[in-house]
Amino acid sequence: MALFSGNRRRWLYVGGSVVGLAALALVLLLVVYPRVGASKIRSKLAATVQSALGREVKVGPIDVELGRAVLRDVQIRGPQDGDTPLVHVERVEVAFDAWSSLVGSVRLGPATIDGVTVTIRRDATGRDNVRDVLEHWRQRQARADGGGGGSTRPSSITVERIKVLAEDAVTGANALVADGRATWRPGELVASLKGLTATTRGAPNASAQLVTVKKLAGEAPTVTVEGGELAVWPRLALSGIGGTIAADPAHPGHYTLDLAGGYGGVPGTLWTAKGALDPDAQRAAVDLVAAEFQLERLAPILEQTPVVDYAGTSVDTKLHLEVDPRGGTFDGELVLRGLNVGHPLIADKEVHDLDLQARVAGSFDRARRRVELVRGDFVVRELPFSITGFASQHPPRPSAPAAPPAPDRDDTGDGDEDVASLEARPRTGPGGLGVLDLRLVIPKLECQRVLEAIPTEMAPYLAGYRLRGKFDADVRLAIDWADLPSTILDGHVGLRQCRVVDEPEDGPKRLLEEFEHYVEVEKDQWISFVVGPSNEDFVPLQEISPYLIKSIMSTEDSAFYKHKGFITSEFRTALVKNLEAGHFKYGASSITMQFVKNVLLYREKTLARKLQELFLTWHVENTLPKDRILEIYFNVIEYGPGLYGIGPASWHYFSKPPRDLNPVEAAFFSSILPSPKERYKQYCAGTLTKWTTSKIQRILAIMRKRDRLTEAEYQNALVTPLLFAKDDSETEKQCLERVKKAIQNARPTNPLKK
Repeated sequence: MALFSGNRRRWLYVGGSVVGLAALALVLLLVVYPRVGASKIRSKLAATVQSALGREVKVGPIDVELGRAVLRDVQIRGPQDGDTPLVHVERVEVAFDAWSSLVGSVRLGPATIDGVTVTIRRDATGRDNVRDVLEHWRQRQARADGGGGGSTRPSSITVERIKVLAEDAVTGANALVADGRATWRPGELVASLKGLTATTRGAPNASAQLVTVKKLAGEAPTVTVEGGELAVWPRLALSGIGGTIAADPAHPGHYTLDLAGGYGGVPGTLWTAKGALDPDAQRAAVDLVAAEFQLERLAPILEQTPVVDYAGTSVDTKLHLEVDPRGGTFDGELVLRGLNVGHPLIADKEVHDLDLQARVAGSFDRARRRVELVRGDFVVRELPFSITGFASQHPPRPSAPAAPPAPDRDDTGDGDEDVASLEARPRTGPGGLGVLDLRLVIPKLECQRVLEAIPTEMAPYLAGYRLRGKFDADVRLAIDWADLPSTILDGHVGLRQCRVVDEPEDGPKRLLEEFEHYVEVEKDQWISFVVGPSNEDFVPLQEISPYLIKSIMSTEDSAFYKHKGFITSEFRTALVKNLEAGHFKYGASSITMQFVKNVLLYREKTLARKLQELFLTWHVENTLPKDRILEIYFNVIEYGPGLYGIGPASWHYFSKPPRDLNPVEAAFFSSILPSPKERYKQYCAGTLTKWTTSKIQRILAIMRKRDRLTEAEYQNALVTPLLFAKDDSETEKQCLERVKKAIQNARPTNPLKK
C-alpha cells in the first residue's frame, strides 16, 4: 500500500511537470513566441532596410504564429517624401519553417506582398526623394542577411496591386502605373505593369496598356510593350506600339530596341523603331522608318484635318536619332507626294499637288531646353529653300509664395490691373517657346520658276504673269518672348530683281485709264461704278483737299512718296504688337497695299491673299505713278455703309466738295477708315464719341509735328467744331438700323466666320 501510494505521488509529480511544461509551452507559443517574433521581425526589417536603402521603416501591427507572419502598414520614409512615404505596403505575409524558428534559425518560405504604392517626386528646386536611395544602393553590393544557420530570403515573392506615382515639378511631368504584379523565384523575375501613363508640359505624352519585364539569372532583363501610344502632338499620336527591349548578347549591359506601330489608333504597322540602348551610359541610337505608304490608310484621323483627297498621297520618312545624357542629335529625310489641303485660312479653294522633300539634321539640349536645326533643306513644287535656326524654352522659375488677396476694386479698364503680377509671369510663345530664331534662304532662281511654284489655287490673280530676272531671299526672324521689343525681322527679298514681261488683261496696267470698279456691298450683292472722268462722283487728285491727303498719309503711310510699296520697318513693329496682343490684330499695310486689297483683291485674311497682295503691290508700284495710286485710293475706299469714294462721302457728311474739307474734317475721315461702317453711327447720332474726338486731336498733333499744318492752322483746327450736314430723310433710329443691317450682311474678313 505504501509502495502504491509512493508511485502515485511520483506519477502526480511527473504529470504535474508535464502539464506545467505544456502550459509553459503554450504560453511560450501563444504569448511569448508571437511577441518575441514580432520584435525580432521589426528590428530585423529596420536593420535590413537601413542597410539596403539607407531609409527608415515603420511597421504597423505584426501578427506571428507558427509558420506564418503578417505585417501591415509598412512605410519606408525619407527626408524629401513629404506627406506620402516613398513606399507604402498594405500587407506582407511570409511563411517560414516553424520548427527551425523555435531554435533560432529562420528559414523563409513563400512571401506575398499586397497593396504596394510607390510615390516618387521632385520639387521645383530640383530636390527629389529617390536620389539618396539610388546612391546608397550603388555603394552597397547586394547580399542576403542570414542568422542562426537560416536564410532571410523568401523562397519566392509575389507582389500584388502595385501602384506607382511620379511627379516632377521641374519639367511638369507626371507618370502613373495604375496596377502591377510581380513574381520572383530563384533564377527568375517577372513583372507586369498595366495602365502606364506619362504626361509632360509642352512635350509628348505616352501610355501603354501593358509592359512586361522578365529577367533570368545571369541575364539582362527583357521588356515587352503592348498597346503603347505616344502623342507627338494633339492631333497625331503614334499608337499600337508593341515590341521588345532585350539584352544584346554581343554587348553585355547593352540592349536592342525593336518596336513597331501605327498612327492615331489606325490598325496596322506603319512605322518601325530599331536601335541600341546603353542604360548605364544613358545613351541610345534609334532608326525610325515610316516606309512609303498611302495616306488613305490614315483616313480616320485625316477626316478632321485640312488634308483632303488623300487617296493618292504617299509619305516616306526615315530618321536617325541619337540620345545621350546631355541631349541628342537627329538626321533624317521626308518625301511627301500628292499632298492636297483645304482650309479657309490658306485659300478659298483646295490646294493640290504640294509635293515636299525634306532633309533635316539638328540637335536638342536638355539642360538648355533647346532644339537646333542645323540643316533644313526643303523642296516644295520644285522650289528649293532652307530653314535653319533654333527654338528654346525659358528655364522654369521657382514657385513664388502665394500673394495675399487683392482688395476689391472697380474694374475701370484703365490698363493698370495687377502690373506687378503680369511682369512676374514669364511670357511664352506657342507650345511654351521662350526664344525662336530662324533663317529662311532661297537661292538665286529664275523669277518665273518661283512664281510657278505657287499653286494656282493660292494665286489665281497671278495666272498669266510672265517674269524675267533672278529671285533670291535671305530673311531672319528672332523672337524672345521675354523681351518682345528686341524682336528681329530683317533680311533681303529679291523681288525687285524681277521684271514683268507679260500680265493678264485684268492686271494693274488697265488702271492707268478709266476703269469699272466692282464692290461687294453685302455678301453676294455687288455694285459697280466707273473710276474716271465719265463718273460725276469721280474726284481728280488735284481736287482733293491737301489736308485730307496729309491726314491720310499721317495715319496710314507717312512715307508713301518715298517707298516702293512696302514699309519694311512696319512689318517688325506690327509683328511685335501682335505678339504682345497674343493674336494677329495689327497690320503693316502701306497705302499701296490697301489699294491692292480694295481694287484688285478680296479682303479675306488668307495666306493666298497675302501672297498675291505682296506680289501685286510690287507690280502696282512699278506700273502706276504715285499720284494715280493715291487718286484711285481716295475714289474707291469705303467711308460708310454703301458710301464709296471721297466725292459722295464729302457731300454726304459735310455737304461740300472734297477740295473744301478743313483739317478737322480731314482728320475725321482718317479716324473712320479702319471701321467705316461701325464709326458711321456717329453720323446717325449727330455727334462724335470721346474716342473719335481724342483721335482727331492726336491726328492734328501728328500733322503739326510733321509740318503738315502750320502753327496757325493747327491752333485754328483745335477750336474748330466738326458739324455734320444732316437732313430729315431718316431718324437716328432708322439710321442705326441701316448701319446694323449693313454690318450683319457684310462678308466677314475672317474666313473662319461664315
